[in-house]
Amino acid sequence: MVSCGKKKPTAEDGEKDLTKKTAANPIFEHAWPTPQAEKELSTSVTTGLTTAEAEQRLARDGPNALTPPPTTPWWVNLGKHLLGGFALLLWAGGILCFIVYAIDQTRLPEFYLGVVLVVVVVVTGLFGYWQDSKADAVLAGFLKLTPQQAIVVRDGNEGVEMDATKLVKGDVVIMSGGQKVPADVLVIECQGLKVDNSSLTGESLPQKRGVGQSDELPHETHNIAFFGTQCTEGLAKGIVIRCGDDTFMGQIATAAVEGEKPQTQMQIELNRFILIITAIAVVLGLVFFGIAFALGYDWVVAVIFMIGIIVANVPEGLLVTVTVALTITAKNMAAKNVLVKNVETIETLGAVTVICSDKTGTLTQNRMTVRHAIYSHESAVGKISPMDHPGDGTPERQSTNNSATTNGPFLGRSASPGEEAPAPAQATPTISISASGPGASGGGGRRESLLASSLDMSRPALHAVHYGTKFRSPQDTTLEFGLLLRCAALCNHARFVEKKGPLMQRPTNGDASESALLKFSTSHMNVDLARKQNPEVCCVPFNSSKKFMVTIHCQPEGSHLLLMKGAPERIISRCNRLVNGTPCDEDQRRELQAAQMELAANGERVLAFAQLELPVQNFPKGFKFDVEEENFPLEGLQFIGMLSMEDPPREEVPKAVAECQSAGIQVVMVTGDHPLTAKSIATQVGIIDFEAVVTNLETSNPDATAVVVTGPEIDDLTDDQWDFILSRKQIVFARTLPQQKQRIVAEFQNRDHVVAVTGDGVNDSPALKKADVGIAMGVTGSEVAKDAADMILMDDNFASIVKGVEEGRLIFDNLKKSIVYTLESNIPEIIPFLANIMLRIPLALTTIMILAIDLGTDMLPAIAFAYETAELNIMKRKPRDRTRDRLVTLQLIGVSYLQIGMIQAFAAYTAFFWVLNDFGFQTSNLMTQQQGVTWDNPDSDPENLNTCYRFIEGGVADGGIERCAGFEYRNLALRTAQSAHFVATIVCQVAGGIIHKTRFLSQLQHNWKNAPLNVGFAEELLLCCALLYIPGMNDVFGFEPMLLEYWWPGWPFFVLTVVYDEWRKWWCRKFPKSLVYRLGFF
Repeated sequence: MVSCGKKKPTAEDGEKDLTKKTAANPIFEHAWPTPQAEKELSTSVTTGLTTAEAEQRLARDGPNALTPPPTTPWWVNLGKHLLGGFALLLWAGGILCFIVYAIDQTRLPEFYLGVVLVVVVVVTGLFGYWQDSKADAVLAGFLKLTPQQAIVVRDGNEGVEMDATKLVKGDVVIMSGGQKVPADVLVIECQGLKVDNSSLTGESLPQKRGVGQSDELPHETHNIAFFGTQCTEGLAKGIVIRCGDDTFMGQIATAAVEGEKPQTQMQIELNRFILIITAIAVVLGLVFFGIAFALGYDWVVAVIFMIGIIVANVPEGLLVTVTVALTITAKNMAAKNVLVKNVETIETLGAVTVICSDKTGTLTQNRMTVRHAIYSHESAVGKISPMDHPGDGTPERQSTNNSATTNGPFLGRSASPGEEAPAPAQATPTISISASGPGASGGGGRRESLLASSLDMSRPALHAVHYGTKFRSPQDTTLEFGLLLRCAALCNHARFVEKKGPLMQRPTNGDASESALLKFSTSHMNVDLARKQNPEVCCVPFNSSKKFMVTIHCQPEGSHLLLMKGAPERIISRCNRLVNGTPCDEDQRRELQAAQMELAANGERVLAFAQLELPVQNFPKGFKFDVEEENFPLEGLQFIGMLSMEDPPREEVPKAVAECQSAGIQVVMVTGDHPLTAKSIATQVGIIDFEAVVTNLETSNPDATAVVVTGPEIDDLTDDQWDFILSRKQIVFARTLPQQKQRIVAEFQNRDHVVAVTGDGVNDSPALKKADVGIAMGVTGSEVAKDAADMILMDDNFASIVKGVEEGRLIFDNLKKSIVYTLESNIPEIIPFLANIMLRIPLALTTIMILAIDLGTDMLPAIAFAYETAELNIMKRKPRDRTRDRLVTLQLIGVSYLQIGMIQAFAAYTAFFWVLNDFGFQTSNLMTQQQGVTWDNPDSDPENLNTCYRFIEGGVADGGIERCAGFEYRNLALRTAQSAHFVATIVCQVAGGIIHKTRFLSQLQHNWKNAPLNVGFAEELLLCCALLYIPGMNDVFGFEPMLLEYWWPGWPFFVLTVVYDEWRKWWCRKFPKSLVYRLGFF
């Protein structure tokens, strides 16, 4: 006996996906007949288990519950943020500062620097932890699907209610409409039970359950009801065959929880960037530590040099900038109804190359809707073709309001009390209708060319009645159409739960088909009034063997009307004439069956309708109809017509699919629904072109551009077959299981695709978890799908994904701009330490001043790049190549370090030497005397006892006298020169911010709508002034208030930066294959 219940998942080497789990523990019990099930499970279908035996099994196997996933302690996550990225470098720098201070406690600046570095690490780490901390709630979603109570047979007693978690294998349970299935159950008795498997298999309609194996595949057979699915109607008894983690739902739960989420593109890019910058910082720091030590510097001084170089190389605020920028973008996406759970996936969405989309509820409205009507028609003839679906671009027909010209008894309706009036019927570009006879409009040659039909004008014709979210009426308002509406309304037990709001969105208490018929009828007639005037007196409910439903109604005059609906082949065979009196001969039957098959081939579900006026003499008023004896006729009926239904596409989806395709993104349908339905919807929304050559695995036409693959075929596919399938431009996967969806995602990823998956059901959760970007539906999506996803579409609108892709591409562009802007100031920050060591000139910028730039003046503009608008139509570009178009490239390093960074360094040193020259320190003397290392040491320092820091008193230009500068004077000069160096760097950083508003276009082609960036430039200059001129603040950072004239040396380089970058972009646009482009476009 296979144990069930709570089992701790075992870890496997390699990928833990649902395919391995279901292969290791396949469902086979559906092949058991009832006696074998009783024997295998040691139970009885009449008496059930004894309480003692059930308790023994419960103690052995554990409760009927899902195993909670392991969680990572909060302190581990916090530690990753405090010790990851650049944090280790800054920790090392801070510790070295404290060591230096511990050795020589006169070095207070080093102590303050150590404190600042530690504060920076802790604050950024806490910020990152706060942004990323969220519990893994995948299992909680599954628990919400877990039934709370179950009805069982115990000790021979039926109807025992108990906690569902106490169920064990072998328990006999009773299931009825409105309840959830408490475990995987083998059905042994059934009275019309239907279950909603949409969250597991993607089936849009409730599925009938029955006794006995109907298919070899467990998910296709009708004799298993799966754990956690909803019973919509009927009654059944069954034996529990699996519970807890062993159930089909449990295997999905385990796969979703244990599935390894691939690293986001942002994580990959940031890790790569951190590695590059860390390598540069460490190598430079160690090299110049060695050089300083070799040149005779004290080891403490060499350590300080090394710390300075590391701090200068590390953009301390960049990770915070990236996190805040992603958060800002997430808020922008939330305003567009895309809720982002993991902000790092925003950029990944911009790099997506394939979107694997579920059908039901994602591409479609998740509402069955009447699509076409076939009925007798004396003035028009229609014919269906593959082009007769929405989205084919057919010009709209003229709208007609049929309420004005009512021929049928139930056309032209008014609203019931308390009900909102329905919207007028709308015309739709769905079918070509040809008109003849009185009243036919002259439509020109196009309409006349469609009259080549062999059908008799009195015979049924096809009419499109629905498009999008609105019904429409055919141009004629015939008696037959009214009778079709009446039958659809009366032979129907669906009711509106409430009658307010848009008709198509009103909740009902019937199944999907009857609800669709109710809404269709309500759009054309007063259903409540019709039902009141024609009360139902008898009903033969629909069942799987008869495949029809019959209702009998008492009409106002006292006669009885028999109405029938059901499978077309069953209804047509019971009819001998049409409602207009035309005999229903063999030719007529063949034409009706051909029309029905053509609609079915387009993935539509077809129901036929018939009626019979019962003679008053045989069925007088008050006659007692007996369903068991069937004392009423079910043959010789009048055929009224047929209605086809489907779950229609969302109106906005075709445009969204087209936008994805123009952006180089392949949209692939992955659904659990029927292949014909999937292909039909895929064609309507543009996933498959109308002219496309469609193939399958049986034909494998190499010239085909589209392919439809079913789930059973997926398990046995070879690598060559996968290559063939995934090389097609248009792909549809139908009848797929959860593990197969996961496999599809993996195959795309193995071929270097970045995959986004959309879905709303439990069956989608493993694929959502495995995808690079998982996108769940917010309205119709299950809690499991939402928890497994990275993003949630709050409006269930596939078109919102397009907005998300655009935001993802834009944030990638803007992050590149932010990074290049941040790195440019590294050169004027690094060179002062190199010059101080190598050339022994005074240190032009201290470590604390570098932090003032990185964490002060640069922060707001760097973050504000997140608000920059797109410079090009980025949705016309192909997805970026992950191997070449990286976040940080050699070209970006070259532009920031060797081009703009060098201009900034020249500007900063121009200002630095300008100020020192004004103080009398000639540049030539500074270069030759090599006294910069001890410049800021007091005169009492042993190294300064016999040193003369020569300067020209009165100024070089005025011919002053050369003297030796004391500590106070030269320190004043140095602090002022350092302040000028700082100001020139900031001025050039403003220029850098301006030029990087675009990567490719000229500033003259762009705009200045980025208000936060404009504010950032102002903040940059204002903070610079505050650091220089506010008493106390300038002392902390070592600045000196300086004359206004010392601000000017940086401005010519401001102009040079803008002019040079405009030339660089112009050359890249003009000569895209040139060396300048290859080296200068990032």
